[in-house]
Parts: sequence; structure tokens; C-alpha cells
Amino acid sequence: MFPNVKIGVLVARNLNNSNEHQNFLDLIRRAEKDVREKYQLEGLAALPKIADWREAYRKFGFKPSSHRSSIEALMRRILKGKSLPAINPIVDIYNFISIEYILPVGGDDIDQIDGDIMLTIADGTERFIMLGSDKPEEIKKGEVIYRDDREVLCRAWNYRECDKSKITTNTKNVCLVVEGLEHTSEEEVLKGLSRLKELLVPLCKGTFQEFLLHKNNLEAFF
Repeated sequence: MFPNVKIGVLVARNLNNSNEHQNFLDLIRRAEKDVREKYQLEGLAALPKIADWREAYRKFGFKPSSHRSSIEALMRRILKGKSLPAINPIVDIYNFISIEYILPVGGDDIDQIDGDIMLTIADGTERFIMLGSDKPEEIKKGEVIYRDDREVLCRAWNYRECDKSKITTNTKNVCLVVEGLEHTSEEEVLKGLSRLKELLVPLCKGTFQEFLLHKNNLEAFF
């Protein structure tokens, strides 16, 4: 369905996700200002990278005006004059990378994962509990999902993350992804991945592994 997909994977271990990072939050505010100066809300859907995700959502049966990709949701929030919330260093860094490269970026605490992480098509019977909730939510047959061996980690590709593997200040080990479709090159994904690592090192320390997944390289082992 999506032959042009490219996914950069950054596996980071032994992180410290509880450090003070006010200087980095200042960097995010400057990035938000740049977004507001460069883009307009009315033209957002026509940006090639955003349009790619809107078309992908249509392909698996989701209306993009009511179910927005993570990058479109972030951009719309900023262009409406709102700031990105400060959550914790890892999440704030990957949100920054997302708006810097206009790409969806997300991740999971791998210590909370059961088995493998898979990007696949839902059969509609999977279990999903959204971030911040304790109630199961119905998954639509045919939607693209990230899942582990037990349940859905992120529904509608990058629309809503689960509560189980959320990244908190206690998180030590993560799997982060940078996602691109037709109008994103492999080189751009790799640059985003490298920048992600570059920002994580001084704030969170840790050790890292990098992978690039595409139609000719479907698995990463770590």
C-alpha cells in the first residue's frame, strides 16, 4: 500500500529522562516562532509532506480532516498560536525534530513492550488503550497500526499513542521512529535521526543504535 515509506529507527538505552531542560524548551519556542513566520494554517494541507499523510490516511479509511497525522496536529497547534506542552526531555526533543523536519516522530518505552514492535494492518480485534485513558478503544479493520505481541501501541499509523508504552521521566530505554512517505527522501529521514541523537546525548546520555527501514529492508533487530 505504501511503497515509498521510510522509517528511521533510533534505539536508545540507559537514558536519564529527568534532567532539567529549560534551555531546550527555549529552543522549541524559537522553532514555533519560525513555523508561524514560514507557514499559514490555510495552506498547511497542501504542503507535500502533510499531503502525503493525508492521502495515506484516506487509503486506510480515515478522514484526514478529523483524524490528523501527528505532524499535522503539531503544526496546526502552533499555527493556531498555542505552544507545545513541556512533557519530558525525550518527548520534547522528538517533538522539536518533528516540527524542524516536518515529519512524524514518536516512540515507545521498550521496557513496557511485549515481544516485537510491528507496523502492520489491523484486523479490528486488537486491544488499544489511548494515552491518558484506562478504557479500551475500538480499532478499525484495515487501519495501519503499530502493535506489539499483545496490543496496539499507536493507532492510525501516528494518530494516537497508547498509554502502556508512554515515555515518562522514569523511562530508560526507548525505540523512537522518524517517518517519511513519498515527498521525504531517505537522506532527510537519516538527517532527522542524526539530529535526534545529537540532541538526546547532552541531555539524556545513553547508548544508541540506528536503523533505516524501507520496502527493501523490513526489519531491525536490537
